[in-house]
Amino acid sequence: MDRLWELQKLKPDDNREFRAIVEHPEFSHLCDIIESNCREFDDQSLIKTLYAVLRLELDPSSKTVQQLVLEGQRRFNDLDFSELSRFGVCLADMGLHTSKLMGQLTGLIQDKLDQINSIREFSNFINLCISLSSSSFQIKLANKALALCVSDKPTSRDIRRILRALTFVKFCHKPLLQKCTTLLLDMMNDIEPLELCMINRYYMLLGFEHDQFKNAVLDRLKSVYSETTNPAVFAGVFEALAPEASSDLKLQLEDEALDMIPKMSIDGIVRICNGLRYMNYRSSNILKRVLRYLKQPGVLDGASIDKCIRIAKTLTQFHAKDEKVYDLLREKLSKELSNCLDPHDVSSLVSMLVDLEVSLPNTTILSKISSSLHHYNVVELNRLSASVKEILHDDKMVSAYHSEYTDVLGDLNRLVVKKLDDIRSIYLFNDFMQTVVAEGPDLSLIDELMQHYNKMLHKIGPQAAVDCAVILLRARYLHKPLLDTIAEVVIKYPHKINFLNIKSILLVFANLNYQAPSSERLLRTSMEKVESSLDRYEPNFLIKVAHAMALQQKFSTKVTERLFSLDFLAKLDEVLKEMPPYQASVCRMKLMQLNRAVRIECPESKIPWFHDDYCELLLKQRSHSMLPKVLKDIQGILSEVVGGAAFMRSWVVTPYYYNLDFECVLDANKTPLMCADYGSVLNKSYPGKMSTKLLADLMQWGSHKKELPPGAQRVAIDFLTPKHLCTNSRHPLGQVEMKKRHLEMMGYKYVMIPHYEWFSMRLSTRDDFKNYLREKIFGKSYTGPDKSKESAAVFKLLSSLTR
Repeated sequence: MDRLWELQKLKPDDNREFRAIVEHPEFSHLCDIIESNCREFDDQSLIKTLYAVLRLELDPSSKTVQQLVLEGQRRFNDLDFSELSRFGVCLADMGLHTSKLMGQLTGLIQDKLDQINSIREFSNFINLCISLSSSSFQIKLANKALALCVSDKPTSRDIRRILRALTFVKFCHKPLLQKCTTLLLDMMNDIEPLELCMINRYYMLLGFEHDQFKNAVLDRLKSVYSETTNPAVFAGVFEALAPEASSDLKLQLEDEALDMIPKMSIDGIVRICNGLRYMNYRSSNILKRVLRYLKQPGVLDGASIDKCIRIAKTLTQFHAKDEKVYDLLREKLSKELSNCLDPHDVSSLVSMLVDLEVSLPNTTILSKISSSLHHYNVVELNRLSASVKEILHDDKMVSAYHSEYTDVLGDLNRLVVKKLDDIRSIYLFNDFMQTVVAEGPDLSLIDELMQHYNKMLHKIGPQAAVDCAVILLRARYLHKPLLDTIAEVVIKYPHKINFLNIKSILLVFANLNYQAPSSERLLRTSMEKVESSLDRYEPNFLIKVAHAMALQQKFSTKVTERLFSLDFLAKLDEVLKEMPPYQASVCRMKLMQLNRAVRIECPESKIPWFHDDYCELLLKQRSHSMLPKVLKDIQGILSEVVGGAAFMRSWVVTPYYYNLDFECVLDANKTPLMCADYGSVLNKSYPGKMSTKLLADLMQWGSHKKELPPGAQRVAIDFLTPKHLCTNSRHPLGQVEMKKRHLEMMGYKYVMIPHYEWFSMRLSTRDDFKNYLREKIFGKSYTGPDKSKESAAVFKLLSSLTR
């Protein structure tokens, strides 16, 4: 058995002949001999035989495998570390990660931890045991790994297994990761590309940043992808390079992928699909090749549930619809759902089938969800809840089963709350919440999930505070008690907050536009942390930190001088060229907003405004399609309120390039003035394309206008959609508050029309809407005349005179 495995191991993955071996008559005879004689095997032969038959893909439920496992269990306490390590790997291969036997193995390792001297054996043990260990034992395992990395000579495989174990439990043990990074940098050129891809993925999942290592990995993988002829290696490198791919690299990867895809296995296709999602790149050429590949007979037959779901997720995300392929995926996933018993797989299959718009009998999905109702974890419950809501909105799918699906949705939501109530660890709860928020939480559930934090505020330490900040930021959820606690923890333990994590702390308070009772001390502490680490920040990272501080009206002289120095801006240009396009555009936008904030709020700093060309380019690229219906409605009613179209304008750009939905000008008596006299106008109702002259007028806002009369004021009017507000309240986000502050400093009165007011039951008639806008623009005391009829008569007279 061992020799058969060794021979197959020499072949590429795609050419291994496991099925032919297992189905050979002599193999069956060999298994009979093993079953009869395994008690006579020595320990090494027993474990090697078990390892080999599992690698040859013999069914774990077969009599041969079961007999070998039972014999191994009988000798369990007598096995040395080498055989015990391999036996544990066999149990994991059989899916027995949480079995009683694996628990015994964890207990044995805990008792004999000091006796383990081999990094190879230990790297297997930590992989097997860490998820079953207490937090205190996890720390001991990490410390032991660090000690063995110093005393022994770990290979890249040993380090990969250690990193994989840390990823299982999301344990970012900084000293161990630093040591692993140093070792990996020394052996960088000797690491197999696929192994390097896996290592890099674990670092990303752990959130550990090391610029030298990151650059070394990227350089190594970039040197590999164009030279390799192995489709499996290329697919792995494509997936690994995807998150950091610049525009040029995307095109180069695309060219190579088009040649490689026809030669790949289904595993390679899955990696290509993952890569496209990571880089958010809808390559129609690659998608066409993938669709053509999937149409081949039998390609999906042997694919696992996870692989099919990853492929389907990519196709649906990029709207790469091919009915034949979709039918194949529906058929495959529907069959898997019918036979599936695993709750995790059921939740994933239901979610994907709903996205594929499958036309199953309604009872199939309903019965599968209901049969495992009490076995789903929080993330799976949340995923199923979202899928059931989709079904309820689809008349074709729900048909006569509407009440049954409604009952199931209520059960799912109640179970989520109940399961979260059972969680006592803040770290475990944060893990759940991060996944739930990433999945897109059901908004009817988010309040109940967030309120659970009220019971755990006393358990929040420095790392948990950072995790909570990230969760609140992603959910746009204003949870004042939790934010107050985060502020107190940061103030109390600033030395325990990593200089990179301070960005998350600043961002959550800035974006949610919340000032904690201790906000002054928090900002002072954060600013000191940032200023002491200036030389350690990458340019794009420092811009994000400074932007978060600017949202809160905090400007550090040190940071500002560094940001707008010529050396820094030159370095930033080089960094932006290597960044993925979307990340680079976000970074440029934040730099522009930061430049604007400094110019408006800190004129004494003498920092020049140097973003005219950039803003003009953005204006030229801006879509000139028609106004959304709600803005058209506001435009029509606003026109009547101010006295006609000549007294307002739409789609306005202010000094320093703030975009406004509408603008009007009021004199000292709050009487509207003709807008054409006081600045250029770019109106979406303007016929045809925007002319060059009109665009030029728009750019030169201040050069083609009269001075406003004494006491007159410009009124900026914006419609606020839900994305401008916190998800759980009517509280505007930090970016809205900054815009309001800047416009008021430039002399504007800023009027916000929130969606919840405009669409409220209070406003039902046109007169209601007009009165609402009058109060917003002129104030409640204003009783001026409605000039709509007067202005209509004026325009009629003018038109008759021009005829």
